[in-house]
Amino acid sequence: MKQFIKKDELQLINGGYLSNSKGNPVYNADFVALQNHANYIVTFARLAKTKNFVTRTADDVKDLEKEVRELLSKNKTIQFVSKPEAVKRPTTEKLKLEALSFMNFQEEVGNKEKVNTFLQKFKALAEFEEFGLFFTEDVVKLDKIYTLAEIVEAVEQSVDLL
Repeated sequence: MKQFIKKDELQLINGGYLSNSKGNPVYNADFVALQNHANYIVTFARLAKTKNFVTRTADDVKDLEKEVRELLSKNKTIQFVSKPEAVKRPTTEKLKLEALSFMNFQEEVGNKEKVNTFLQKFKALAEFEEFGLFFTEDVVKLDKIYTLAEIVEAVEQSVDLL
């Protein structure tokens, strides 16, 4: 028997069993699959925050020795004539800022497009939050019922890694 359930009528009881507001077990294959996928994504994003994915090359002792010798060298050059100061070019600086703003905007647009493309698989969850879904009677266990907002936040944090 199918029943139409809205988001405020769905709950987890007794350790994670999906049920309607009356406590009866319910099941929707798409919803359960998306919740399990959301559990993976949210956990992935949380753990990715603690990781460093950029390798760093080790410093070389010979470079340190060279730097120390140069710093302690008695043959330091003396500047007898001061160098001219650079001409301030406010228009050039404004153009640089404008170009940087444009590049940042393009990057942000690209990131939002990646997020939206990735989230297309969560259309059924968006429909559930807006309208509700049909569920059948069956027993299934979930860790948590994730909202679309929680999933969006996790994807925005880790879309380049997913």
